This record gives sequence, C-alpha cells and structure tokens, in this order.
Amino acid sequence: MTRPTKATIDLSALQQNAQRLRDRAPNSRCLFVVKADAYGHGIELVAPALQNLGDGFAVAHCDEGIALRHLGIEQPILILEGNFDANELALAHHHNLTVALTNSTQIADYLAIAPAQRPAIWLKLDTGMHRLGLTAAEIDDFAARTHQSQSTVLFTHFSDADQSDERTELQLQTLINLGSSLGYSMSAANSPALLRYPATHLDWVRPGYAVYGNPPTGTDAPDLQPVMTVQSRIHSLRTIAAGECVGYGSTWCANRESVIATIPIGYADGYPRSAQNGTPVLINGRIAELAGRVSMDLITVDVTNIGPVMVGDPVELWGKNLPVSVIADYNDLSGYEILARIPKRLPRIAVDL
Repeated sequence: MTRPTKATIDLSALQQNAQRLRDRAPNSRCLFVVKADAYGHGIELVAPALQNLGDGFAVAHCDEGIALRHLGIEQPILILEGNFDANELALAHHHNLTVALTNSTQIADYLAIAPAQRPAIWLKLDTGMHRLGLTAAEIDDFAARTHQSQSTVLFTHFSDADQSDERTELQLQTLINLGSSLGYSMSAANSPALLRYPATHLDWVRPGYAVYGNPPTGTDAPDLQPVMTVQSRIHSLRTIAAGECVGYGSTWCANRESVIATIPIGYADGYPRSAQNGTPVLINGRIAELAGRVSMDLITVDVTNIGPVMVGDPVELWGKNLPVSVIADYNDLSGYEILARIPKRLPRIAVDL
C-alpha cells in the first residue's frame, strides 16, 4: 500500500479513556458502545482492546453482535434496537446476545417463544425521547406476565444530557420510579450523562463517543485522548495567480498569488463533502485552510501563509492535534456523524503509543 492516507487507532489511548470513564462511575458496571463499527474506528481493533476493561458491549443490531462473537468476544452483548423480526430472537439466543425490548411488537415476538428458548433481555422505558421504548404500563403488564428475574435491566436514553439539566432529571426520575417499584437493575448514563451527572450512573453505564476520546458537547473531560488520527501527505503543489479558482464549481478563488497543496483524501474516505472553505487542516504542525470543494478522492488546501512546504509533508485532517470537534463545529456538523461515516476504504492502522 503506497497511498499515504490512513486512520491510525491508538489502542493505548483507547484503553486509558476506558479506564478514566470507569473511574468516573466506580460503583457501576460498564457496557462499552461499539455500534457503527466502533464509531468508525474498526470494531475488530476496538473490541479486543476493551474486553478486559468493561463488563460487556452494546451494539445497535444483531448482525453487529454476531460480528463481536466471531471476534471471540465472550462477554455480554446488548442489542440496543432489539429484534427486527421474530426469527432474530432465536438467533440472539443461539449467540447468547441480550436483546432490548423497545416496542409492543418485540414484546409479542418474545412472549411467543417458549421460555427456555428466550434470550436474555433489557427493557427500554420511553422517558421522554419518544424514539424507542415502552410505556410504564406496558412494562408493568410485561413484568406481571413473565415474572422477570432480578437480572433484568430497565434502561432509558437521555435526549438532552449534553445541554438540559432539567429534562435529564425528569427522565432520570421517571426511570428510577418504575425501576425501584419493580426491583430491576437500571441503566441511564450515556457519554454526556456519565461525564456530567453522577446521579445517572445507577447500576450500568453505557459510554460510547467519549471512549474514543471525544468529549460530547457541554462536557469537560480534558483527560480523554483522541483515539483516531486521520493523516495523509501532500501529493502535489502548484502556484496560481490572483483571480484563478480551484476545484469543482470554482467555489474558492485566489485574491493573491497562492500556493495550493493537493491532499489524497476525499469524501470517499469519509472527509465531509460539505466541508467549507477555510476548514482547518494541519500541515507540518501549522494550520492551513481548505480551499475549494471536496472531491471524491482529493482536497485542496491553501498553504500560502504557513511557510515552505514540500510534496510529502505530513497532513493531519483530525486527531491528536486537531480534534474532530473542531472540524465538526466549523462546518455545523456532528463529530459523531463524521466518525460513523468513515468507510472501509480508509485503512485503520492500530498503534500503541
């Protein structure tokens, strides 16, 4: 492989982040969320590195859970969205996956199975996000019909843990009121809640985005380190005259003689096509600016003001020295979105710094 564009995955930083998050909730068990290919970091790299640091994993759907089993992961695996059809419950039972029941159809599917063939479950309570989750009445009825064991976990998901104390507290109290009446273990804390609200830690925490070294909006976690660094090298250099334009649509035009560097990364590698002119790019440790529309395989950068550069000089698109949140904020995007959209085309290279 000669193309210099890659994502390095710092497993040491990943493990340190995981331990620091665990230290924030020392009395809670921990499921590390590795859905969406471990937030774009590569589940085959991330899960083995975390398996001895937590109490299990959480993923979005059964296919992701089975992929973890194929990697040799033996810990509990929670399927956050539950089953999409009744047949998946048998599959979950076969692979020892824990299935979230999040709507009335899933409850019907579960009750139709012989008790000995039912997978382990968590019950999701809709406390106000109104996306997935059962009502309190549905859960009371289900509990009465099935006599769930004390190992059943009642959980919810916060809609505003990164910004609204009042709404988070209302959701938390709704969960605690029902969970306490039923005697279930409880789980509520996602990354922002884990970092901002110790009262949400309860029996289980479920950190995702923060494990990868990216503090969610509204949180303060300077001890977390970015795990992914996307890097490349300058592929080509050219000097253009004032008035000349760069890239598709001529969206950037030089207002003085300018030096333009071409970098071999594009939207096919996960660099956002919507990135605007001026988006910061780190070259030789100095900030340059995106100049022109992002192409499928290439971007162009104005390096006029950062001193001498050469073909082959190192480029960081985001990572250790340029947080993905900076790229996201500049372009009115979410760091979650940028990371989760990175395709397999971009090689992930594990390092242990």
